Amino acid sequence: METVTIFEQGRNDLINFINTEYKGFDQKLLSHFLNSFNELLDYREEGTHTKPKIIFTNNIDAIIKSVPKAYKLQVFEDADAIMFNSRLKPLIAISKKEWCIYIETKEDKVIYGICKTFNSLKEKTLITEIQESTYLHDRADKISCIVAESLSDFEMSLFSTHGNAIRINTSLHASQDIDKKQTIEEFTKDCFSKLRTTKKKLEEVHIMFYNIFTKVIEDLNGAMCVIVDKDYKDNGFFEDGIWLENPISFSKVFTQSKSYSEEKLQAFATLFINMLNFDGITVVDTTGKVLAYNVFVESNIKRTKNVIGGARKRAAYTIINSRRKHIVGVYFQSHEGEIFYKSLKKPKVVKPKVVKVEETQPTPTPAETIAETVKPETKVEKTVEKEIKTEKSIDKEVKNEKEIVKEVKTEKITEPIKVVDKEIEKPKKTEIKKLETEGDIVITETIT
Repeated sequence: METVTIFEQGRNDLINFINTEYKGFDQKLLSHFLNSFNELLDYREEGTHTKPKIIFTNNIDAIIKSVPKAYKLQVFEDADAIMFNSRLKPLIAISKKEWCIYIETKEDKVIYGICKTFNSLKEKTLITEIQESTYLHDRADKISCIVAESLSDFEMSLFSTHGNAIRINTSLHASQDIDKKQTIEEFTKDCFSKLRTTKKKLEEVHIMFYNIFTKVIEDLNGAMCVIVDKDYKDNGFFEDGIWLENPISFSKVFTQSKSYSEEKLQAFATLFINMLNFDGITVVDTTGKVLAYNVFVESNIKRTKNVIGGARKRAAYTIINSRRKHIVGVYFQSHEGEIFYKSLKKPKVVKPKVVKVEETQPTPTPAETIAETVKPETKVEKTVEKEIKTEKSIDKEVKNEKEIVKEVKTEKITEPIKVVDKEIEKPKKTEIKKLETEGDIVITETIT
């Protein structure tokens, strides 16, 4: 007896996601999409693997208007979704080089076509614009939109303008939870970590590299790129390769705005992609310069014996495990769709700040406070306040017609000495005469 097993969880999660994120989604269209799911993952046109992007929406015009420089071309219009498979095949054949398929559903018809943005390479793509659009996010209940994108032979990702996403994996093994966008962003950040330019131009060059490596993921079966420091001097580790006498500098296209050329930028990008598509490793530095391509390293069998994969993956881990100075990171992409970026930068050690703490006396307990307040009779506090008044101060006091004599407490005096204020005529001469000294107490007499 044969048992048939299907990936029920993935199917149910996909159905729930679509029906939740897109209210009123055509159920016949959903059924056809589920039946074509595996074919879309591994679609090949004349032996070439194609990874289509499909936009499901109820208002393609609103989406096109919300994205700068966007364009759509309608191809088919049917009364229902029964022709889904027949319509999809010719659309996939022409939806290359950033062209996307759109399927718009109305109450009485289904419309098929393709769309694209005519942006510069340093500007965001149509899919990125849709995903980051605040306008579409705020109107997601009225303008429904789900974008499906094939990642590999066994994996597809979907996101909605509500801001939610799901990834469906059809393989028997659990894949690593890799965020393609985050991987490329981390790689791009390290590629230009030592580039000194304006904030705007740095953002443009980041977007450009993101777009280039999005194309690499979509169009290439495998690639490997190593980032080295801008002051890197090869000591033979990467000698087996082609090093350019004049490195390609993408940053110059942005920093020299007067000589900017979109055609030149596109040509450099195509050349860079061709280098990545060639055998071996492509080497760039931390200012975005392309230094070398077709580079090979001798794999370290001892350190890579547990690595599951081909020669490219073993080479990647040979570089990672070498721990050589001035190698910043390694980008790896396999034929099967595995992608990762490993940063080799050593984290900065932040020295803890030394904070000087002043010594503070411990807070006395209530018992100690009471003991301090109530002192034994045998212990008498002796307080002597000495005040020497100058002639000027005394003259001032005389002018105010008063003289203040302060009380002095001693062991023998239990009551303060009363001093009667009296009027004093202004003297011609004032002096202070010391009479005698009793211990710490000085007895003085003022003579006028």
